[in-house]
Amino acid sequence: MRLTRWISAAAFAAASFGVVAEQSAPNIIYIVGDGMGFEYISAYRYAYDDPNQPGLSATEFDDLLRGSATTYPDDDTLVTDSAAGATALSTGTKSYNGAIAVDSQHQPLQTLMQKARNHGWSTGAVVTSQVNHATPAAFFTHNVSRRNYDAIADEMATQTGENQWSFDVMLGGGLSYFKRNDKDWISVLQNQGMTVVTDFADLTRVQQTPVLGLFAPVGLPHAIDDDVNRLAYMTSNALRLLSAKDKPFALLIEGSQIDWCGHANDIACAVREMDSLNRTLRVVREFRQQHPNTIVVVTADHSTGGLTLGRDGEYAWFAQRVMKINASIEVMTADLLGMPGTEWKTYLQKQMPGLAFTAEQWQQLLAPAGIKDVKARKAAISDALVAVTADVTGTGWTTHGHTGVDVPVLAAGPTSEQLQGYMNNTDIAHHLCALIR
Repeated sequence: MRLTRWISAAAFAAASFGVVAEQSAPNIIYIVGDGMGFEYISAYRYAYDDPNQPGLSATEFDDLLRGSATTYPDDDTLVTDSAAGATALSTGTKSYNGAIAVDSQHQPLQTLMQKARNHGWSTGAVVTSQVNHATPAAFFTHNVSRRNYDAIADEMATQTGENQWSFDVMLGGGLSYFKRNDKDWISVLQNQGMTVVTDFADLTRVQQTPVLGLFAPVGLPHAIDDDVNRLAYMTSNALRLLSAKDKPFALLIEGSQIDWCGHANDIACAVREMDSLNRTLRVVREFRQQHPNTIVVVTADHSTGGLTLGRDGEYAWFAQRVMKINASIEVMTADLLGMPGTEWKTYLQKQMPGLAFTAEQWQQLLAPAGIKDVKARKAAISDALVAVTADVTGTGWTTHGHTGVDVPVLAAGPTSEQLQGYMNNTDIAHHLCALIR
């Protein structure tokens, strides 16, 4: 169900943030575009440009650029996964791929959120993945493997003291990990005094912390398939709740599914996730205007997919064609898998209106209908959609995994000018942790 039933641009403005007294230590808003290399910002800029206006349309990213950061892990691969990347960003220490805030000897590392908690700050996270996914996990828990989802959820749900948890606000997906056959954390948490919400509509009615919002069994739907405002909506409410207390806070915000769309080699999905993040940056900018003692840092844990704007020697990328694709490859694949092949062409024309496919491209899209094995047919559908959407838009991909390129560092607010030029991703964590006092 779309968030636009409950919110609008006016509603965002109406959910104003009460201005609180300036703190000697600044609020920290740490924003991670998971998988967001520089090329994703370029793709977003071109895809959402207004062709009727001179020059390129402005984005929320424009005025924030400070420099770039390396992303390599404490492995000999040079290419990080999200867990090692998040561990570097949260602790200031490199670790192995798969590590959740532990070092290469499996010893726990102090995270930014732990330090903030120890100094009496409020803490929170807003993500579009499950809340126990790699990035939020590495800010709030410790584990030798990111794959231990149940154990990570257990640590998040376990009290750190009397009526205390590691967070005040935690919003995202992941309900299935907190309400399991072997453990019903939802009932436990509610009995202990935590507010738990599972419906977006209820979030605006929450007036006090701690609050755990779990709005999907695992990750939230892609922005292209649901509502592009969902991350901004959660962020607006998290800022409302955290700023209500007269003390500084540290908030993690993750555009989690930029990475997921990159893994899927789905360019239309990726630019919608970038739009979701851009809308969230607008909410954060409006908050910072009312709370100038707030530092905002935006970066990525890595880039995903080896995205290129232009391919096969053709000097062209067709941004307007990207915007004519109305569903993710994941959703189109699932839908096609469940319908007879005779209906495929009509369905695809509806989901990608205005795209003129060649006869060869149509043959490529429709050929998987004849595959009997369901698993093989599903893979063939997805592969065909990736190939054709990339071809028609001029998009290149080199991998379904991550790449080792440097990523952007964007920042604003007190001391942000120190995050200048070329740096290691661990330098960002060191800088922010030093502000906690």
